[in-house]
Amino acid sequence: MTEDEQKKLHLQTNKLKELNNEAYGYFKLYSEGEKAADFIETVKPFADQVKEELDEWKPLALEWIKWKKPPYLHPEQIDQMAENFEILSVTCFQKDTKRKKLTERYKSIEYTLSLILQP
Repeated sequence: MTEDEQKKLHLQTNKLKELNNEAYGYFKLYSEGEKAADFIETVKPFADQVKEELDEWKPLALEWIKWKKPPYLHPEQIDQMAENFEILSVTCFQKDTKRKKLTERYKSIEYTLSLILQP
């Protein structure tokens, strides 16, 4: 893995961390407020953005795991994290989403991303 690819992976990982925090913010806004999220204006663009970022990030992350061989991160975790993130990107807007389940997803995503950013 080249140095440029590593830099790109770190930038994309930080972007995903920002999106994860944004999703948690949406959850707080829409689970506690009276207002419902507009699907076309808010939900779909956000979910599409998360999907695009993940599609670009995932191959780099998998390549990095093969190259770096981190002891606490495996390809299956990347797949699971991507799936959890796609679910989170939609459920964060739903009023009936359980706080504990969403919070656990958020923390799991955060943890996996932080493992990639470790030196």
